[in-house]
Amino acid sequence: MLATRRFVRDTGLVVGRTAKEAIGNAGLAFVAPTLIAVFLIILFQGVYGKIAETAGWPTDQFIDWVAPGGVLLSVFVGAGYTAGGLLRDADSGYLDRIRLLPTNPATVLAGKVAFEAARAAVPATGVLFIALALGADNRNGLPGALGVIAIAMALSVAWNGIFYLSALATRNHAAVLGLQPLFMPVIMFSTFWVPTRFMPGWYETVATWNPFTPTLDAARSIMLGHPDWGGLGIGLSLLAALAVVTYGLAGRLYAAATRAD
Repeated sequence: MLATRRFVRDTGLVVGRTAKEAIGNAGLAFVAPTLIAVFLIILFQGVYGKIAETAGWPTDQFIDWVAPGGVLLSVFVGAGYTAGGLLRDADSGYLDRIRLLPTNPATVLAGKVAFEAARAAVPATGVLFIALALGADNRNGLPGALGVIAIAMALSVAWNGIFYLSALATRNHAAVLGLQPLFMPVIMFSTFWVPTRFMPGWYETVATWNPFTPTLDAARSIMLGHPDWGGLGIGLSLLAALAVVTYGLAGRLYAAATRAD
């Protein structure tokens, strides 16, 4: 019991330390993911807004369709922030010092992942409220908004597992940064822009089997007032599977790197 309380306390200290660093680098940690996602929502609403007038389009406005995707896009754009911070800790000798202290080194990794979830909530909230200000519909009110933000946080934790694994496997900042464009095919070959019924056959097949699509569709269904709980369950299960694999491997590498000599 004492060990558990100590682990929670030390993890909280790491969260606080990481939060202070992020506030000092707010442009990268919070502002850039928000602005890029908002820019794309405004751009595509302006360019493709009339598509909502097409027969069979499922929402009243195009922004109703694209806004949930924009919220989740902010997660992808901001990915890798805390993984890069872990590498900076390794370079500065911070992790070496942790090994000499009477604390569990796993608290550093746990604290950074916990903060990653909290950090993702900031741009996700900003993008959502700007989308609402631009006219996007949220028929489930505050519970719906909180649900979409919670999905963004879960996505952030799972997606960043890839970055942590890369960081610990390569110890290379460039390798972590190089993973940023990985989100582009995930977004493009999904229902981010249009429903599957408007896609060519091969594109529809790819979008249907895209592991990101159930999560995106579930977030959209919440905002549109008819939550797809089955789709949400599938999406969260896929995110959990990604997290188990990536953090399982990353955890082994981290344990080896912080093991006392």
